Amino acid sequence: LPHASGLMDMQTQPHYVQDIKASIDRFEERDMLFARQDLLRYFCSDSPQYRDYFKYPTDNEIFHQRMHHKAALGGMNSTDAPIFRAQFSWIDQIGTETAVDGTPASNRVSFSPSRAAAKVKGIASMYGADLVRVGPLDQRWTYSHVGATGGDRSGFLPWGTPIDLNRHSHAIALGFKMDRAHLAAAPHFPALLASAQAYALSAWVAVRLAEYIRQLGFSARAHHFSNYQILAVPVAVDGGMGELSRAGYLLTKEYGLGLRLSVVTTDLPLLHDAPRDIGVQSFCSSCLRCAQECPSGAIPAGDKVLHNGIYKWKLDEEKCYAYWHVNGTDCGICMAACPWTKPNTPFHRLMSEAASHTGPHQRWMAQADRLVYGKDRKSVV
Repeated sequence: LPHASGLMDMQTQPHYVQDIKASIDRFEERDMLFARQDLLRYFCSDSPQYRDYFKYPTDNEIFHQRMHHKAALGGMNSTDAPIFRAQFSWIDQIGTETAVDGTPASNRVSFSPSRAAAKVKGIASMYGADLVRVGPLDQRWTYSHVGATGGDRSGFLPWGTPIDLNRHSHAIALGFKMDRAHLAAAPHFPALLASAQAYALSAWVAVRLAEYIRQLGFSARAHHFSNYQILAVPVAVDGGMGELSRAGYLLTKEYGLGLRLSVVTTDLPLLHDAPRDIGVQSFCSSCLRCAQECPSGAIPAGDKVLHNGIYKWKLDEEKCYAYWHVNGTDCGICMAACPWTKPNTPFHRLMSEAASHTGPHQRWMAQADRLVYGKDRKSVV
């Protein structure tokens, strides 16, 4: 993914920056797989929203009709399912427009960009964020239209509303580690709880951080699980939190793939962190472990392809999502299997530092991980 400024010389750019090859179209949130599924979950097949979206023959309506009749996520049994639902019911309640956005205070506090960045990082860490990075808000990473609304519930923008975030030029990416012991149980129910817990904390931190910035007199909007207006992964990449992996998730040196994201966008002037090349592109090229262990075959084992102007490993979202509904969880096998997703010990920090430098040793390290851990993902905790 590209650095938003595009100002660095191609010879000095990290490898992943050079993967942009053509113009990028803003992504329609209505095209996101979850938003398409919500058309059946919240709107009936006779609704104007459903008829408007599925009027084109290229849309895979049959797939979503089939998924609609599968078991819901978290629906394993009467005692476990409420644990999962309790997390997300509260995320939805702080996903309304009045929770994620608001009117700034009338008087602005004077800050230098470096001081402001230090303050928001400190506050976000105090609130509970494990990683905080600041970067530019590239408008190409904003959705073009609202697609995930929970059925146009009160307090949410209606389905299909055009999105305009041009008032904001800065983005604060917030990373939240997932519980490793629970994640190691993937694809079973504890891994789903690890995901839900990280998403819940990410939402709560983002709305409070956005409110803090508005109290300073600046515009700020939280973007979290129940109300994103941006693509969180490329925003985090631009801020230097990590890189896009073969599995389609953000990969960080600190937590591997075991991370959930939220973002705060703002017009508060902030000093930006530089994007980082941590060796993910070359490492993922030779590792293949996530692709080999993916039960649905959704993660490609081949080379990158050109998708919307960027060379990337293109995940087959429908294969991935179909397995979720067969298994009743959000799987997580790729996260748990990744050689980078290990306890944050001195040994792992040493190995992740070595792995972040491009070279033949990256292939050796991926092979060594297979030998040491094999397919027993529980051994990583």
